[in-house]
Amino acid sequence: MGLLSAMVKKDLKVLFRDKVTVFFTFGFPLLFAAFFGAIFSSGGGNSGMSVAVTDLDLTTESAAFIQRMDDSSSLQVAAMPENEAREATRKGKKVAYIILPKGFGPAYASLFSGGSPSLIVGVDPSRKAEAAMLEGVLMKMGVERFQNAFSDTDSLLSMLDDTILSVESNDQMPAEWRSLLGEYLPQIKDLTAAENQSQKDAEESGNDVSTGTGIADAMTPLKLDFEDVMISREGPKNGYAVTIPQAMYWAILGVVMGFSVALVQEKTMGTMTRLVAAPISRMQILGGKALGCFFALFLVMTVLFIFARFVFEVPIDYPLKVLLALLSVSIGFVGIMMFIAAVGKTQRGISSLGWGIMMIFAMFGGAMIPLFAMPDWMKSLSDFSPAKWAILSFEGATWRNFSYPELLLPCGIMLVLGVACFLAGSRLIKLEN
Repeated sequence: MGLLSAMVKKDLKVLFRDKVTVFFTFGFPLLFAAFFGAIFSSGGGNSGMSVAVTDLDLTTESAAFIQRMDDSSSLQVAAMPENEAREATRKGKKVAYIILPKGFGPAYASLFSGGSPSLIVGVDPSRKAEAAMLEGVLMKMGVERFQNAFSDTDSLLSMLDDTILSVESNDQMPAEWRSLLGEYLPQIKDLTAAENQSQKDAEESGNDVSTGTGIADAMTPLKLDFEDVMISREGPKNGYAVTIPQAMYWAILGVVMGFSVALVQEKTMGTMTRLVAAPISRMQILGGKALGCFFALFLVMTVLFIFARFVFEVPIDYPLKVLLALLSVSIGFVGIMMFIAAVGKTQRGISSLGWGIMMIFAMFGGAMIPLFAMPDWMKSLSDFSPAKWAILSFEGATWRNFSYPELLLPCGIMLVLGVACFLAGSRLIKLEN
């Protein structure tokens, strides 16, 4: 143990003597977390409000209205059953839910009879800005139906025919209203037909004649019945809860590359040869290197978690889970360090190879783009990056609130990877010597 302790102290002193390495090990990860944490905390724009839509009417008109919502750049529409739509909004996965009740289609298709088409809209009461924006988008679509109807005279005539029949057969309508509508709706139809014929005659003669009417101004485009939704808040408490696990990887990268380069230096400068000639076994030498790297990794990640807790106010409610994540990730990257050092022949070669490998791990593992923000194709590739499982271990121990069986998967992968890489690296170094 005395020899191991001396080697660990020596490697730690070598690591902390290099000011650049110390900066990229401690300083750069903190700057990374602070910068991107501020960005995530301030929020950002989306390509459209994400809403869940349920069609209970199942008519041609309701399907057309949903299609128009889907075509809008202001909305991202996901069709769901009613219970799922309400649950997705309650959990905060959707900004709101929109339900098209039965009877929406006939009311939407008719301009002169029946009530205004109604929608049931559920939204978080605290999101007043989104609610107002959503109301504006829906009301705009409601107004467009009048524009579309009056721009298509044939469609308007068909609506008038349907409305006249509806008025004549509606026994519940007051007699005065039925008499008034029965008198004026046929007149409106005649005027519309006459204007339609005039328009066609003008088009045939090459003249430009436009028609217009003020009837639409008196109509209510849509009736919105808002429902308050009690949101179940889940997810990171602030942006730093997302960026701290990412910053952990950059700290890990600094330590791994520092020890990898140091090990290759000792091989090229003859230090390893002198150590092998000394009364110490090869496994003790490699064990001392591994133990020094482990302590450095554990130390820097612990410091970052302390900063996260007391400076960035990231909740750490389960310190035992955090400890499990720190131990497994440290072991995992000790093995990766040993393997990278084993395949490197020169200091320049190990720098290029090691940084290249670790940067690819970062790109596809969530150290640059958060795991939950990745496109599907990148998520599938991220499974091959140890960065993903390290970050998932940290997130699972903090804001994701993994149970111990759930945390076992990422931590177990890091442990298995670390042991496998350490054994492979040790074997390669042994064969080389």
